[in-house]
Amino acid sequence: MTLTSLFPTFRDSIPSPFDRDAWPAGSIPTLDDVVVSGVSLKRIVELCATPCVYTGAAIVPLSGGVASPTESTTVVIARVIEADATHVRLDATFEGHAPLWREARLLGRVSHAYEDPFALYGADALTACGVVRIPNDPRVGDLIAVPCAGCFSVGDVRPHEGR
Repeated sequence: MTLTSLFPTFRDSIPSPFDRDAWPAGSIPTLDDVVVSGVSLKRIVELCATPCVYTGAAIVPLSGGVASPTESTTVVIARVIEADATHVRLDATFEGHAPLWREARLLGRVSHAYEDPFALYGADALTACGVVRIPNDPRVGDLIAVPCAGCFSVGDVRPHEGR
């Protein structure tokens, strides 16, 4: 448990903590965004729409933040297209990727709601692809960012027509 989990109103003054080793090198959380090497993930959404990706150097494990010269981490930013009290569906597909759902973050707004687990579905998934702990007031249109190991393109997370 973190302070922002126990006291959600603290999210107005401190960013929710995150595991910096799970995100690309140079990632810094803010109250309602993550900035990666000076680039705002919210700004990437403004420029590219969702789903979108940002790939950067991975962190060498147990190095204190040293960027890997060979490995990458990709952040997927997706929009909530359906939500209720038990599940959330995003406009991205996660087949073949390894999202770190424990690191999923709400972007674009600060919520004062307590965190709860939600079954998470990709755009064209019939079964849940993970469980995510986010504030328990998800809304259609919310942005969720989640880091994934490896390097891939936006075409890998866009839903496929005809499925």
